[in-house]
Amino acid sequence: MKYSNAVKSMLFASINELASDPEKYAVRPDKDFTRYRKIGFKNLLLMLLTMEADCIKEELYRYFGRSTDTPSKAAFYKQRKKIKNEALRYLLIAFNKKCKKHLFREKYSVVACDGTAVDIFRNPDDPDTFFEPNGKSTKGFNQIHINAFFSVFDKKFTDLIVQPGRKRNEYSAFCQMVARAETDVPVIYLADRGYASYNDFAHVIEKEQFFAIRCTDAKTEKLLGFSLEGVKELDYHVDRILSRSQSKKTRLHPELNEQYRYVCKNVPFDFITDDNPEYKLSLRIIRIEISEGCYENIITNLPCLEFDIEDFKDLYHLRWSEETSFRDLKYPLCLKAFHSKKYEYIVQEIWARAILYNFCSEIAMNVEIPEKNTRHTYQVNYSAAVKTCRTFLRINDAETVLDVEGLIAQNIEPIRPGRTFSRQARFKLPISFCYRN
Repeated sequence: MKYSNAVKSMLFASINELASDPEKYAVRPDKDFTRYRKIGFKNLLLMLLTMEADCIKEELYRYFGRSTDTPSKAAFYKQRKKIKNEALRYLLIAFNKKCKKHLFREKYSVVACDGTAVDIFRNPDDPDTFFEPNGKSTKGFNQIHINAFFSVFDKKFTDLIVQPGRKRNEYSAFCQMVARAETDVPVIYLADRGYASYNDFAHVIEKEQFFAIRCTDAKTEKLLGFSLEGVKELDYHVDRILSRSQSKKTRLHPELNEQYRYVCKNVPFDFITDDNPEYKLSLRIIRIEISEGCYENIITNLPCLEFDIEDFKDLYHLRWSEETSFRDLKYPLCLKAFHSKKYEYIVQEIWARAILYNFCSEIAMNVEIPEKNTRHTYQVNYSAAVKTCRTFLRINDAETVLDVEGLIAQNIEPIRPGRTFSRQARFKLPISFCYRN
């Protein structure tokens, strides 16, 4: 059996696990999904996974076939309102568990954490998502923020937290995802500067895992207690005691005054309580030169016996794979074209796109690219692979045969390592469909 068929079977098996107990994921367990419908529990999930950027009626025709007995738009709306978003999160986790695992140094799972903003339907009356007119938009716009965990070597999303744009809080999202993460191997969390906080460090340490988080010069200097001016390379261990009080008289270890750091009461820190007024933190601070005159600071708790300063240059670059995954989510996977105005349905579609990404990635990663005597090494063209895998997932009969691996291997592109481009911040209006509810 081809591996693509095995992956499809794994996804269907995961869907069947949910479908065996639909009451658990229904908004009204005693009523929802209790009667036969053309858009039943399984078909609803599969349709959510395979939707593109067309209107609902066209999506229905594409999934069920262009015939007069295709379910109506109203039938789809009624069914999608019955399912909890937790069902899609469970489906993502259940599918990921069935896939092959790829570890760093045959020991660590490397998980990148990052966020991205996505435009949604314009609604000036929503204070949580609406941004007033500015240099980017003369009419104003609505936006949500997606925080995601992305397994770098598995090339899969492992968790998501969606927040209204005005209530974006990357620190909180990181802590929530770390707290609910389940793993049987050590994890290294990679994150950008937006996630550098004492609370984030402590949450990972309490879970007995590892992190390597980028940090600004200003925050790093406060943590170190000295200036970084003129420092080109650094590998420095610090022990810090965090406290909500600035009074030296109340300190439990006055002999270690230089180790104390004050945490303002307005700044979240979940491990300082009335019973435990202080929290000890042991950190390693790395400073590396990534290009001439350009430096990065990384806060970590990785052991120095296993990871020297050169290893962090490689770890630093691994996080970029999540940036490209967000690009694929938004464009080949049509994340920027939602089929609803309602916030809960938008979150539903975000989870569905992440599951489809994982499905496509698992297949594409295991496609063998024919070796050629050429200048460059070649890799799968992910945009083309997504279209093939999405079509493959829609096939529900035993007659239609699709050479998934052959089509993916036919659409490849060269790998050009070392190429860099300056970021172009371009505002793009959301795709708006007035009739969507």
